[in-house]
Amino acid sequence: MPNVSTALAHELTLTECEPIVVPFQGDRAGDGPLTLGQLNILRWLDAFPDSHGWMRWALELPEGADLDDVTETFAVLLARHEGLRSTYVSGPPPAQRVAAAGELVIHRFEAGTRPVEAAELGHLLDTRPPYSAKTHPLRVALATRGGKVLAGVMDLSHLTADFLGLAVFGREFAHLVRHPADREVGQARHQPLDQARAERRAPLARRTASALTLWESVLNRAPHHLYTAASTGAPRDSVAAELCSPAAAAALATIEARTGSGRPAIVLAAICIVLSQRTGQSAGDFLTLSSNRYDSRSADYLGTLVQSAPMRVDLADMSFDSCVHQAWLATVKAGRHGIYDVEKRSRLAAQAEHRRGVRFCFEPLFNNLVVGRIDSPPQEAQAGTALTWTPMVETDVMLRFDLFAAEETLRLRLWTGHLDRVPRDELERILLAIENLLLSAASEDLSRPRMDEVTGLDPLPRDGDWLLVDSCWIQVGDVQRLLDEVLAPLPARVFPEVRGEPLVAFLARGPRVRSAEEAHTLCMEGLRHRPTAMTPRRYVLCDHAPDDVTDLDAWLSRPVVAEGSGRTTGHPA
Repeated sequence: MPNVSTALAHELTLTECEPIVVPFQGDRAGDGPLTLGQLNILRWLDAFPDSHGWMRWALELPEGADLDDVTETFAVLLARHEGLRSTYVSGPPPAQRVAAAGELVIHRFEAGTRPVEAAELGHLLDTRPPYSAKTHPLRVALATRGGKVLAGVMDLSHLTADFLGLAVFGREFAHLVRHPADREVGQARHQPLDQARAERRAPLARRTASALTLWESVLNRAPHHLYTAASTGAPRDSVAAELCSPAAAAALATIEARTGSGRPAIVLAAICIVLSQRTGQSAGDFLTLSSNRYDSRSADYLGTLVQSAPMRVDLADMSFDSCVHQAWLATVKAGRHGIYDVEKRSRLAAQAEHRRGVRFCFEPLFNNLVVGRIDSPPQEAQAGTALTWTPMVETDVMLRFDLFAAEETLRLRLWTGHLDRVPRDELERILLAIENLLLSAASEDLSRPRMDEVTGLDPLPRDGDWLLVDSCWIQVGDVQRLLDEVLAPLPARVFPEVRGEPLVAFLARGPRVRSAEEAHTLCMEGLRHRPTAMTPRRYVLCDHAPDDVTDLDAWLSRPVVAEGSGRTTGHPA
């Protein structure tokens, strides 16, 4: 999660006091099914229990804010938004439970004489006993001096809200803490329980069904990773590089005026162009995040609606401005298919993975966080381009871009969970290529050859070990390592092509592997964390292995006891 806490160069001078207990009273209690957005987050938290299920927000406070004003504001917002007083269970069936009343416990720290930053409070909040994002919608820490609040920080559960929902909270908190007369619950709003009911009625039900139809098509054709590179042998770590460029922001303003497209679409187009150059593919299927906030009810909705949506951008022989238009159209189309049942999507994915012999990564390639993101203090003005590096949580994603700002300064973060395949110099190379592309595109609508020239990027190097199979770039050597691991001690050998058929594996039958189906099952189980591998397209089981397992003719001379693709119709149920 974005985190305001940093390594502090000085010793903290905040003294923990008795916590503040804020009672709240809402209009209703209730139980109900999860919204599709909540279900998406719950399944993510269940699959990756070590993931941070929180978003951090620095409270916007007036000078000399009174402690009573802050606590009263929290009480009003807890009464107004049911998500702030909800807990969640995984089921079966998964459900949300809204409490009518309760108490919010706020951590309070008394400050010394020097100024206090939200980052310090974030550091202290991180040292508290861990809370579950399922049972604690929010947690708050305040720094006070006497009866005045100097700084405040809040963690909000991803189950409670997405970033736009968090922005709703931040906007309303900043207003209410300054205007006591407006501290009323107000008229009834669209709440998560209402959203869950709406999703089960037409037309939303038709929309979710349409999204799943698109997902099925994408899962049957798209590469398992848009970007694939060979391992360097370095440790598989997660790291992010953030580009801060005032010059790129100025270029975005010029391009925006010329094309009429918003800055996020321009940045996305630049990303797609650079990745197209690096991967050597003019068209790309990848995931973005759809806000799913397209009606008046969602304007002040505090809940989680965002979901990954498939997007396809084809940039063949297009100028830069045409690429921007294509990126904008693709974003609009993705938004129409951004709400769906993630469990049904998971079943479709499992079927496609089994049939194609791959493992998908469902992390988004692009996440636009420009709107409402104030979880950290404004960045100091910079004269030139800067790159900063941050260690990240473990992830399977090969590349992910997070757009934080695009006005005064372009702040674009690129991170990877495969530092062994995407080293630091590659992250830097890609980010600087994007910056150079934007700077050049500010002066003219670049042709495709001109774009290739200004970025200076060549396609990723691929030696004879690489093979393009079913739109996926894979390494035959990595497939062999997969076989060696999952089929051991049975001898097995994969060949790039046998009689016109790609990726055929020969192996000796044994007690654990008596059929192609059993071989395929074992290979599928071993695919995790192997982004440049896929299972063989065909398995040939022989009575015994030849003396030289690398000799295809020797394998072909052995009696065959079983063979096939190993794919079973209708798998999994």
